[in-house]
Amino acid sequence: MRVIAPFMVAGILLFASSSQAQTNDEKGLRRIEAETARLEQQNDTALVKFIADDWVCVNPARGSISKSEFIQNMKHNLDTHENGTNPYTIEKKNVLVRVFGDTAVVTYTKEYRQTPDTAKYFGEDDTDVFTRDGSGWHLRFTKISPVQTQSASNSSANMRHFVTSRVF
Repeated sequence: MRVIAPFMVAGILLFASSSQAQTNDEKGLRRIEAETARLEQQNDTALVKFIADDWVCVNPARGSISKSEFIQNMKHNLDTHENGTNPYTIEKKNVLVRVFGDTAVVTYTKEYRQTPDTAKYFGEDDTDVFTRDGSGWHLRFTKISPVQTQSASNSSANMRHFVTSRVF
């Protein structure tokens, strides 16, 4: 028993430290998601620091978009909206983070609400895939899908005008 006890203690300490690291990773990824929503809201291209050069965003309804196309869209929105800020708010809800070593998957519902009439909104289900290297986490892939449960008052037909002002 005395021979096994040190191994048990070492195993418990290793498990506790890996759980803490994952918790820190999850917190860091949640911060990145909150920051990218804020920067997208403001059409601030500083969010490129979180996006890998080979990032791609796939939207089954509208096709795919690269990092450079996304940045071009943001710059266009910056030029066309008063003060550069989008006429809607962006909020990521129900954020779920799963870390698998140096890869992470983050899922959430992204809600866009018009300003000043916040009763008008639509949402999308997003999945982001991140990888980590020596400089931190980088967004590699995003998949956007429509939210399956929306009321009739927030149908895509009613939101057509609103959607055209979005980055993607």
